[in-house]
Amino acid sequence: MSPRPFLRLVPIALLTLVACAAPRTLSAPSQGALPEVERLARFEVGFELPERTRHPDDVSIEARFTAPSGEVVTVGGFAVVGGGFRVRFTPQETGEYRYVIRADGGSGLREVSSGGFRVRRSDRRGFVRRGAGSAHQLAWEDGKPFLPLGENRFNLYDPTWNYNQLSAPEYVAYMASHGMNTLRIFIFTDCEREEPQPGPQPGCLEPQVGRFDPEVAAQYDAILEAAEKHGLYVILTLFAVGFTPGETWKSWEDNPYSTERGGPAETPIDFFERPDIRVLAERKLRYVLDRYGYSPHLLAVDLLNEPEWDGNNGEEFWIPWGEHMAEVWHAADPYGHLVTLGSVGLHWNESEGDERPWYASPHNDVLQWHLYGKEYYQVHALAAEFTRKVAESWGYGKPVLCGEFGYGLDDPQTFDHTHVGIWSATFSGAGVLAHSAPPFTADSDVLMTPKRGRHFRVLSDFLSRLSLSPPLHPQLAPLATPEGTRAWVLGRSGYWALWILGAEKGYGSPVRDATVRMGAPSGKYRVTWWNDVTGEQLATEELTAQQEGLVLRLPGFVRHVAGVVEALPAVP
Repeated sequence: MSPRPFLRLVPIALLTLVACAAPRTLSAPSQGALPEVERLARFEVGFELPERTRHPDDVSIEARFTAPSGEVVTVGGFAVVGGGFRVRFTPQETGEYRYVIRADGGSGLREVSSGGFRVRRSDRRGFVRRGAGSAHQLAWEDGKPFLPLGENRFNLYDPTWNYNQLSAPEYVAYMASHGMNTLRIFIFTDCEREEPQPGPQPGCLEPQVGRFDPEVAAQYDAILEAAEKHGLYVILTLFAVGFTPGETWKSWEDNPYSTERGGPAETPIDFFERPDIRVLAERKLRYVLDRYGYSPHLLAVDLLNEPEWDGNNGEEFWIPWGEHMAEVWHAADPYGHLVTLGSVGLHWNESEGDERPWYASPHNDVLQWHLYGKEYYQVHALAAEFTRKVAESWGYGKPVLCGEFGYGLDDPQTFDHTHVGIWSATFSGAGVLAHSAPPFTADSDVLMTPKRGRHFRVLSDFLSRLSLSPPLHPQLAPLATPEGTRAWVLGRSGYWALWILGAEKGYGSPVRDATVRMGAPSGKYRVTWWNDVTGEQLATEELTAQQEGLVLRLPGFVRHVAGVVEALPAVP
């Protein structure tokens, strides 16, 4: 993500109202019949501590939930606007749960609430995990594959940065209407803005070390609840922007951990290396877990954003920090959320080392990198680099995610850079998030207009037609003509999805008489072609594989086209 100024604070009244509505959430009554909640829905308990002597963020809360199976799950709680505290929990079994909540407001841990509730069946898909069928795939608990496709809309809570100045919940609905399923957003660490006027930075959850802004926290509540309503999954980047000394927009001096702001760290290196500061940073992880960890729509926690481009922090500093923080999160999280870290990638390093130790770490669940730069403004170069980077990442046996890519000068009529990016990344075997923001830098910033969003809708619809179980994996590129035409294949035995990119020479002109030659066992196959820009089905035919395999004759297309080849049952 390229440097840019902020514009203005988010109005939070609407977001707070939505957050308080808490759709499909039941709070425990003080007496009477046990309440009911659906499996994998939020159960919430509120309580007061009238004799509290500690700061609300220093109150220790321990909530123990006993499942019907006898398993005991322990979660924490958090302070809310207007006083009081809440505990959130998501049951993963059906039947009767019991709970006991204890809290220490300064006079020792004591029971403040207890009770029970019943859990009925539901059709909710639950949390997203690493898939059992493939080390490179994410999946819901029912085993159905989850293919990340969406946006890096990093400050969604500031409507001035959103298309049409939509509020955060409205923007989530807008994303869903364009077929997106994943959103990556930042919890800002630079807590002061300088432009257009000085003031608090939108999205700064922790303005002082260990002190959390409940009104900002409510904005993230609203985003997660909108995500649940509209079927999106959210990646929260916990420490994003604020590790660059002397730079206004990513200012280390405005980081609450900096001595300039009253914190304990003189330099970013202190933040990453000192054990006592790591302990302080762990409180932010715990707050995020206690407040948002209940949600199956929290796809992953992203520990840090682009340490190489925010302060030029070398891998020898942030990798040990990332491993420690991931270990802390995994140990505390009863729901098994994924952990990742948004480094730039192996093509950009700040020391003699690189990211490979982090890529290989057992604490890193999703291998993430970003892709920007003038070298990839041209779409053929972009597609080639996506293919190369995914292949470079594939050997680590993990799901691969491009957490950010973009081009601020993308053609507003065709959005071909966006289009080629999301199709080439997907067909190389990675999840992909396109960056969107008001135009500011050529490398990255372009709004997600309806015309741009349409490309996600068509890709999403195409993927929804595919048979994804058993998993489809990238295959060796088959031969394609005319010269310079390139084909990507996701497939398994007897079933292949194809995406074809026209040659650079003459790109944008109609292509006729193109072919793709595929190796395939003898037999009959059905081949169907789609216009990958409009979603229109172009042609379908049945072919017989000969000794040389299948020779696919493509319908006429402009720039690119998509297809599916599937083996037909043998006729006795």
